[in-house]
Amino acid sequence: MKLETYLRITGIPYEPIYGRSMGPKGKIPWIEYNGEAMGDSGLIIELLNREKGVDLNQPLSDADKAVSRAFTKMVEENTYWGLTQYRWIDNFDKLQELFEIPWIAMLFMRRIRSNTKQKLMAHGIGRHSKDDLEGIIEKDLKAISTFLGAKPYLMGDEPTEVDAVVFGQLSEIVWTAPDSYLHRIVALDCPNLLAYCNRIKDRYWPDWDQLTGNTNTNQ
Repeated sequence: MKLETYLRITGIPYEPIYGRSMGPKGKIPWIEYNGEAMGDSGLIIELLNREKGVDLNQPLSDADKAVSRAFTKMVEENTYWGLTQYRWIDNFDKLQELFEIPWIAMLFMRRIRSNTKQKLMAHGIGRHSKDDLEGIIEKDLKAISTFLGAKPYLMGDEPTEVDAVVFGQLSEIVWTAPDSYLHRIVALDCPNLLAYCNRIKDRYWPDWDQLTGNTNTNQ
């Protein structure tokens, strides 16, 4: 979501190939550019910025760029793990429906779940109690909401790179975790985050319904 949203905001043409093959770093997303495979969405964005002469952050001051960097790392290195815990550990039995895979594939998914548990422990967030972990992620989401305020985008009137990052995570909460504490925070406690997600979706994903088959903005 982060990378595709960035591509749509910048208008860089691309051909999406949806699948489960992992890139050169054993992760998704990854791209093939000029015949070479490259992984890591952040490094991909840096490459495309150089190659295409794009800079969504150009209007920002150095201080604003620092704030953007801080929010990016908070979302990717902390908030992300809250969604991971909810999806892969607390609600593992719902993954078959979410990923639309045959039941036999869930045997392989159990291996991923075990590996995910190890990653959560190594990160440190997996060592917290459920209440403590949820409290940490709630503070993250409310920090985004407070900083966003009534602005259309995180840093002002037009989207910058951090919006692709934040939307990438929040969209997962809004449209794939409808019964979670995460969704309650975004949709009920911080309604400006839900409006923010819909704003980006409506502007940059006109084919959203076609791609997802989902027209409910709260699910």
